Amino acid sequence: MDATLGSEGSRFQKIDKAALLSHCTLFSGLSSWELKAISRLMRLVEYRRDETVYEEGAEPGSFYVIVSGRFEVSTVSGSKRKILTYLRRGDYFGEMSLLTNDPHSATIRALSDSVLLELKKEDFKKTIEHNAAISLEISRRLTTRLRGMETRSRALMKSDIISIFSNQPKVGRTVFSLNLAASLFHETRQKTVFVPFSSDGPENPHLARARRVSLAELENLEGLGPDALNKWITPDAAGFDILNVSHERGGEPTRTVVSLLNHLAVDYRFILIDLPGMLDDTVLQALSQSDAIYFVTDSRIHNIGEMRDTLADVKRSISFPDERIFVVIHEALMGIRTTATAKREMFGSLRCYSLPAVAGLGEHEASRPIPYAVDEPEAEYSRVVRHIARRISNNLVGLALGSGAAYGLAHIGVIRALERAHIPIDIISGSSIGGLIGAVYCLHGDSALLEKTALDVNRFWKLAQMLDLHLVPLRGLFSGRLVMRHFHSTLGNKTFEDCRIPLKIVGSNLTTRRVHVFESGPLSDAVRVSISIPAIFEPVVREGEIYVDGGIMSPLPIRTLHEAGANKVIAVNVFPTPKDVWERRILLEEAREKQALAMRGRSWFLRVWSRMQGAVQRYFFANFFDILMNTIQTMETEIAEVEGEAADVLIRPVLINANWAHFFKPGEFIKRGEEEAEKLLPKIKALVSQQNT
Repeated sequence: MDATLGSEGSRFQKIDKAALLSHCTLFSGLSSWELKAISRLMRLVEYRRDETVYEEGAEPGSFYVIVSGRFEVSTVSGSKRKILTYLRRGDYFGEMSLLTNDPHSATIRALSDSVLLELKKEDFKKTIEHNAAISLEISRRLTTRLRGMETRSRALMKSDIISIFSNQPKVGRTVFSLNLAASLFHETRQKTVFVPFSSDGPENPHLARARRVSLAELENLEGLGPDALNKWITPDAAGFDILNVSHERGGEPTRTVVSLLNHLAVDYRFILIDLPGMLDDTVLQALSQSDAIYFVTDSRIHNIGEMRDTLADVKRSISFPDERIFVVIHEALMGIRTTATAKREMFGSLRCYSLPAVAGLGEHEASRPIPYAVDEPEAEYSRVVRHIARRISNNLVGLALGSGAAYGLAHIGVIRALERAHIPIDIISGSSIGGLIGAVYCLHGDSALLEKTALDVNRFWKLAQMLDLHLVPLRGLFSGRLVMRHFHSTLGNKTFEDCRIPLKIVGSNLTTRRVHVFESGPLSDAVRVSISIPAIFEPVVREGEIYVDGGIMSPLPIRTLHEAGANKVIAVNVFPTPKDVWERRILLEEAREKQALAMRGRSWFLRVWSRMQGAVQRYFFANFFDILMNTIQTMETEIAEVEGEAADVLIRPVLINANWAHFFKPGEFIKRGEEEAEKLLPKIKALVSQQNT
């Protein structure tokens, strides 16, 4: 916290504290002279971003009114931290602990550089003793809290400030920013404002319709009313608002941009700033107050290298966590994507997005009233922008497709039901057969193709054709080459970068004994790893490390989705529970009894043939494959049960009268998956439509 602003600091001298108090509900019923009397007892104090006003459990000392800025109210229970609400201009806090003389029940932390009016404990008590209106308002609020009827909505009170920056010309920064603003509003229907800081260069047609205001005209916003910016706000046809700010190169350093962002945070859920390409004091201040920063470049090697250096300069100038820094690469050539490996080499662990080159994008923005991402929602460019928007709004939907051998064919039915219900899937993770099905779907985006691929193997002999037995099975009974050859027509030489939907395939690294997530390179290589059932298929050796089936360590890869940014997870667990296994056993016994009764009236030849079939089945019942696969799946079932607890919606399309080897009965599994997904569609739709904070 800055020391008391004493003489109130030069930039605060014009602030009318009494006028500020009149906008606070606690003091709104007082006369002007009463407000002035109370304001004389208060002092202005300033808190920097991430500073704490007071901690949970601390002794009360003061009452606060927010003049400018954003604050987070949180509490800790055990090892878990829970956000209770968000506060901003006009809100007040600290009064309850002063009245009850109890320690503070929550922690108050500044989310931006902020200014508060502080009233010391003794002065606060004198104030409420002499003002019945204040006492009445505090009593009303206390009653509301005790009844659990606090009207402040966490979702409505939160604001996110997103900065978009590039010091490189003609890399699509402003076009991306406009499309992101349009997509955010379209996805959430929450108030969004786009704030371009223009300095030079041609102006976008969308911005030409917005009145321009200089940063100098926006000084002293702390002392102005909540409607001070209305005359400069211009609504866009896509639903968001525009505040077109003129920022002159080399202007005098001020903190006006901080006040501007805090002022906008009172009314807007999302504030997008398109910053000019210069790292001056104003730009650095805007970056430091942001909740996330997106650095925009293109795929030319020189520009990517220059952006890496710019990122290093920004990190040296301001303290900002890597998990809130993102890189957007506008691909310079049609049909070519920067690989995930190249992104990691240049930007380390920072999350990067590739925007595909779009012919005629500039002409579209110049001639159409609605930005491209909303006007052409099925275009690849639009899907990437929508993915970013859903991530910013904490509404990214992930689908986890679990392990399970033939049981996993039910994933196809689940995907078909979700596709038909228009449930948006932003990212998919897959383990074992889930990785294979996920790869085909993410690449082509067509559940009908998935179903056709599965139905091609509808006879046992077709399945047998894909099994290439090793004469000397040192590492596995089958090499796996014929399986991958079968799927070459659908996977080909495609890579993760070719996927329409972002994909994570899980494998198990036996050398390090850790889960390995594949997200770059050839899809077929990752699929081959993920289906390498130990002792059945030969494991994959890469750079001296041994990889096997992803289901061994993560049969239901929900954690992989969370690490990738998914906030809403739909998971598909196809493993039968012990109860399902017992029911299957009863069904089989009943079937055998019915068959035995039916055979009594048949010829002696059919009776003998039936007995021979039963003898063969009993002899081969506990064979090598069954013992190995049931052992593995018993272990995976237990792990999947634990992993499944993290899902928001868990689909269990278990087919009781089938087993792990029934790949030649795809239709039954697909139907079961579709049925179970349809039962949960109301819950899934509620999850997807819910706006997270």
